[in-house]
Amino acid sequence: MRLLLVRHGATLDNEQKRYIGQTDVALSPRGVQQAARLGACLAHEAMDIIVTSDLQRARATAGAIAYYHAVPLKEDTDLREIARGVWEGATYIEVQERHADLLACWRQTPVECQIPGGETLVQLRDRVVRALERWYTHSPEATVVWVTHVGVIQVVLCHLLKVDLNSWRRFYRDNASVTEVKVDRVCGVLVGSIETSRMHT
Repeated sequence: MRLLLVRHGATLDNEQKRYIGQTDVALSPRGVQQAARLGACLAHEAMDIIVTSDLQRARATAGAIAYYHAVPLKEDTDLREIARGVWEGATYIEVQERHADLLACWRQTPVECQIPGGETLVQLRDRVVRALERWYTHSPEATVVWVTHVGVIQVVLCHLLKVDLNSWRRFYRDNASVTEVKVDRVCGVLVGSIETSRMHT
């Protein structure tokens, strides 16, 4: 399977450096522009199916891509961002003031931490792997586009490339970026990535 991992366009929370998680926020005006530019950038890219997180920032980005393609557009709740519990909507500074020890743990050994009311990184990994196995079984020879969130992309790359989950930040991706991976039953190969948010219109 050829898998294109797309991060949604920017939101106001992204621009304000807030933890979003599963809060269902819309694209910002800048994010709408990014999604439109991304859709045009991928207009001539071969793809067989587009799968999106059900959160509206991802769905809007997926719609901008689907505009150019007569392929199925499906929603998958397993592609949601990690649930960040009591941190959702807070800035890094606010979290540091309220939960300094937990934040330090989250940054150093995130696998060992759980934000109150949120998911663990292992829980995120498990549902992302479930989605990966489901879509690989459904379309093993296809080009599949996932329109999703940065946490999902980081975790799926750790899984496919056999990287320690504690190192997930190594795979940070900007808004409206595209990362291509070749997937088989046991592993993946990172083909390349495009940071479309840095392109000029």
